[in-house]
Amino acid sequence: MGYKSLIVTMEITTAGRGHYCRYNKRHRIEKGDKRLTVRSDGNEHRYCLPCGRIFLTRALERLRFHLQELEAALSNS
Repeated sequence: MGYKSLIVTMEITTAGRGHYCRYNKRHRIEKGDKRLTVRSDGNEHRYCLPCGRIFLTRALERLRFHLQELEAALSNS
């Protein structure tokens, strides 16, 4: 049985043209810059690396919290 992933598809890609970060329009991504590309609901969303780091760090914190909750619930049942 395959388990469902709760993680969206993401990868580090290279910008083919200049554009702004989807999260913070003050962050410019120039052609050739690395960026975080997230695929969600059939759409690609592109973020600068500093914003991507914040997203991933916060997501790890949330996952750790929920895993601790789950482990506590399992040990109490």
